[in-house]
Amino acid sequence: MKKQVLVFVCVALLALSVVPVINLVKFRVVPNKDGNKWWYKSVLYNIDFALPLTSFLFYPLGISTNPNQVIIGKEEWLYLGDDYQKTITVTRRKATVEDTENAEKIGVATKAWDKWVKHRGVSLYRVMLGPNKNTIYPEYFPRWAQTANDSATNTLLVHVDESIYFDTRSALLRAKSQFTEPLYYKTDTHWNSLGAWVAFRAFTKEVALTEENLQWLSERQISVLKVSERGGGDLSNFLRMNKTLQDSEVVITINSERPIETEQYDFETGRLTASGGNPMVGSPQHPLLIKSKHALNQKRVLWLRDSFGAAISPFMAATFTETLQLHYGATDSALFARLVDTYKPDYVFITVVERAARGAWFTNLPPMVFASGKPKNFISLSHTYQSGINDMSKVEGKEIYQISGKDPFVTFALQNPVKTLDTSKLVFELNCAENITPVQVQVFWKIANVAFSQNNSVHLAVIPGITSIDLSPISSWTQAGEVTDVRIDFDSPNTCPALKINSVELGK
Repeated sequence: MKKQVLVFVCVALLALSVVPVINLVKFRVVPNKDGNKWWYKSVLYNIDFALPLTSFLFYPLGISTNPNQVIIGKEEWLYLGDDYQKTITVTRRKATVEDTENAEKIGVATKAWDKWVKHRGVSLYRVMLGPNKNTIYPEYFPRWAQTANDSATNTLLVHVDESIYFDTRSALLRAKSQFTEPLYYKTDTHWNSLGAWVAFRAFTKEVALTEENLQWLSERQISVLKVSERGGGDLSNFLRMNKTLQDSEVVITINSERPIETEQYDFETGRLTASGGNPMVGSPQHPLLIKSKHALNQKRVLWLRDSFGAAISPFMAATFTETLQLHYGATDSALFARLVDTYKPDYVFITVVERAARGAWFTNLPPMVFASGKPKNFISLSHTYQSGINDMSKVEGKEIYQISGKDPFVTFALQNPVKTLDTSKLVFELNCAENITPVQVQVFWKIANVAFSQNNSVHLAVIPGITSIDLSPISSWTQAGEVTDVRIDFDSPNTCPALKINSVELGK
């Protein structure tokens, strides 16, 4: 180690003396495009020209010239650095309180989306976790950066529903010893086609437990055609050594009765963008529809994914006649919901690499779910009684209220408090004389000895009549504990100047 440090210092001192001379010569031949003068530090000490050579010299010593992006492991294996989701830092440390809190939010959001998409007719919602390379190949990872046992990933998986999340780590770890070929590239962050197949096969076996009528690719249909040499991947590119370092490409063939021929369409415009063969599909930043008429199942899949989905895409095309693909980072809750509503998929799958699975995107909640009428299997856990009104007056002799101010609302006390984890539905009846247009309301809930607050509320537009609201997707509801009171504010008093509200119940 001391020898490596000494070499590094000597080379650095030599560079400090030589680099300015080279840059001055370059400046005389080709002036700086940005208009910088020769005496600027950005000109004198610009080492872009020397990076490939510097990396080439330091690489055999295990020293990375760009350690924030790439770490040099053993036997020519490269790993991702801290610039991406703090991969190294998170790998080395144990799970924190923040990791646990974040995992709980993701668990709530995951269940909420599962309910939301199923309410829209989707049969199955699943999230597939793709491991970081160092999780599957820790033996080549630097000793100082080894993974902590009580990791942030393990904490995440404890707090999400195991019937929704599928962890491919164990399948890949088992397969590592079963194949002579690697499952990941040495010089790239991603798994190769073989690793993708192992993960996809394990995932489909899990899906088959509930979707019994689907057909799946078998091990007999997949074979390694050849292992060829290829240039370095994205990690070697960070070191400016993608032309120097070599890697292996494991070429997989899918044996099927009829060749899989795909067509790619821009989903928004319907325009055909590519056709022929069954190529890998990159990471679409706009909704991309893949059609493959000779696939095993006449099913539609909405597939939100990242770059780890590229190597899986040929297997998806061979399995399902349609897959609507989009990088989840290019979506938000509104676009996700719109794609479900417009595309009407049979299944919704999400593929995410381990280091990104704890990202803020996975804490996003779906739009509110509410419906007209009381649910058929509704179980009431608590009725309510009116406990107060504001800016409203009761019409004499009638159960009708006239709005008389700018902040009208009705409060209701529960006959018995309810635990929010056990209670998912709020049902009430609102009538507005002859009006049948939607009414903007805000529903509040509170716990004992705590005032109503904006944090514990939700806005929605309800159609007069009986309305059922699914509160389970709302984290502030599920985390409230025990609720004692409910308040309904009327945000559009002109829409419903005279109203009747009753039958307020909480249940499941």
